Amino acid sequence: MISLFFIIIALAGLAGMGFGIFLIVQAVQNNDPARQGVTITIIGSAVAIVFFPLSAGIVEIEPDEVGVVFNVLSGELSEEPLEPGLHLIIPGVQDVTIYSTAQQEYTVSGVVGEGAVEGDDAITALTQDGQQVRLDVTIIYRIDSNNADVVRENWRGNWENGLIRPALRNQTRAALTQFRVEEIYGGEHGQLENAIEEGIRELIAEEGFVLSNVLIRNIEFSEQYVASIEQKQVAQQEALEAEFRVRERQQEAEQARALAQGDADAARIRAEGEAAALELINEQLSQNPALIQWRYIETLGDDVELIVIPSNSPFLFDLESLVQQSGAE
Repeated sequence: MISLFFIIIALAGLAGMGFGIFLIVQAVQNNDPARQGVTITIIGSAVAIVFFPLSAGIVEIEPDEVGVVFNVLSGELSEEPLEPGLHLIIPGVQDVTIYSTAQQEYTVSGVVGEGAVEGDDAITALTQDGQQVRLDVTIIYRIDSNNADVVRENWRGNWENGLIRPALRNQTRAALTQFRVEEIYGGEHGQLENAIEEGIRELIAEEGFVLSNVLIRNIEFSEQYVASIEQKQVAQQEALEAEFRVRERQQEAEQARALAQGDADAARIRAEGEAAALELINEQLSQNPALIQWRYIETLGDDVELIVIPSNSPFLFDLESLVQQSGAE
C-alpha cells in the first residue's frame, strides 16, 4: 500500500514535469517569461526522482506474511527474514519474495472437485494384514516464518506438488502398514491420524514448514471385507439371540421349580395341619368316646325316625349308661 502511494506521487511528479515543459514551450512561442514553467518542471522532476526509487525501495510486509531478501550481486539469501511492517531495501540490488504464513491445506479425495487434483485422487494402500483401503485425507500446514529462506531456496512456489503431496501420500501408506484393518474399521481414526502426522511433521519441518493437523475425511474398505464384517455381525447377533433364549428358558425353569417348591411346601403345611387336627381329635375322642356318636347323630336329617343297622354293628349309644341315667332321674 505504501509503495503504491509513493508510485502515485512519483507519477504526479512526472505529470507536473510534463505540464511545466508545456508551459515553457507556450512561453517561448509567445515571447513570454518561462519562469513558471521552469519551476513546475523542476519540482515535478524532483518529486519523480525521489519517489520512484522510494516506491521500489520500500517493502511492506502484512501481519500474516514474511519476506525473504535475495542479494542480486552476491547471489545469497539473507538469514534474517523480513517481519511484518515497513522495510527499506536497495532497489536493483536486493529482491524480496513475500510468502504467506497463514494456514494452508492440501486435500486428496476420491470425490471429484473436492481435492487439489481433479478426478479421483484418493490414496489406495494396504493395511498390516493385507486389506486394501482407500482414504481421503487433508493436511493443514503453514510456512515457518523463521525458515522461510529454506522455502525460497528449495521450493520457490512449487512446494505443494514437490513436497506436500508426495509426503502426504507416502506417509499415509507407511502409517497404514502399522494397523490391522479391524483397528480402523470402527471409525476410531485418531491413532492412524497421529501416525501419519508423526511421519509428515519431521519431513516437512526440514523444508521450512510447520504441520498443524492431519484429518482423515473418509475411509473406504473393499467390498469383500465389508461383506465379511456384515456376516460376522449377523452371526454375533444370532449368537446373542440364542444366548437370550437360553437365559429365558433357564428363568422359566427356575420359576417352575420355585412354583413346584411352593406347592410342595403348601402340601406339607396342609398335611402337618391335618395331622395336628387329627391328633387333637383323637385326644378328644379318647377323653369322650361318645363324642363321635353324637357328631354322627348331628349329621342326620330332622325327618329320620328309625335307623336300621346291621346286627354285627355296635350300638350308636351306650344303652347301659342311658338306662342308669334314666333310673337316676
